[in-house]
Amino acid sequence: MRYYESLYIVNPNFEQSRLDKAMKTVSDKVSEYGFKVINHFEWGKKRLAYNINEHKYGSYILLHFETESVDNLERYERFMVLQKSILRNQTVLLDKKPEVQSEKDLTSEEDKKNSTNDDSIKSSSKETEAEATAEEQTEEPAETEAEATAEEQTEEPAETEADKEEN
Repeated sequence: MRYYESLYIVNPNFEQSRLDKAMKTVSDKVSEYGFKVINHFEWGKKRLAYNINEHKYGSYILLHFETESVDNLERYERFMVLQKSILRNQTVLLDKKPEVQSEKDLTSEEDKKNSTNDDSIKSSSKETEAEATAEEQTEEPAETEAEATAEEQTEEPAETEADKEEN
C-alpha cells in the first residue's frame, strides 16, 4: 500500500459552502480514481509566500490518501491543475500511513498552537522589556568629571611646550 499527502490551496475569497463544494469535488475524484481517503481537512487561511493570481492569502486544504497502484496518480495531478478554484497543489509520497484525525483533534491542536503562540508572544515581549530596561541602565554619560579634568590637564602642558619653542 502506498500513502500520499496532497496539499492544495483554494481561492481565499470562497465562503465556507463553496470551499466545502471544492473539497467534495476533490474527494469524489479521488474515490473515482480508486484511492481511499484517510484524512481530508481544512488547514485554514494563511498568507502566501508570493502572490498567486493576485491573491496574497489562500485556504490550505490537506488530503491524505492511499492506493495500491500509481496508474491514476497522473490523472489526479492533471485534474488538480485544471481546477480553476485550486491555485496550487502538491502531492508527495509518504513513508508510513498517516494517523486518522477527527475534527475534534484538529480544533484541539489549533487551540494548543494558539495558546502556545500567545504564551511565546507574552514571554518575548517581557524579555524585550527587560532588555530595554537593562540597556537604559547601562547607558551612562560617556565622560565623568574626573575624565574631563584629566583631559584639560593634558591639554595645558601641550600649549606651554609650544610657547617655549616660540621663545
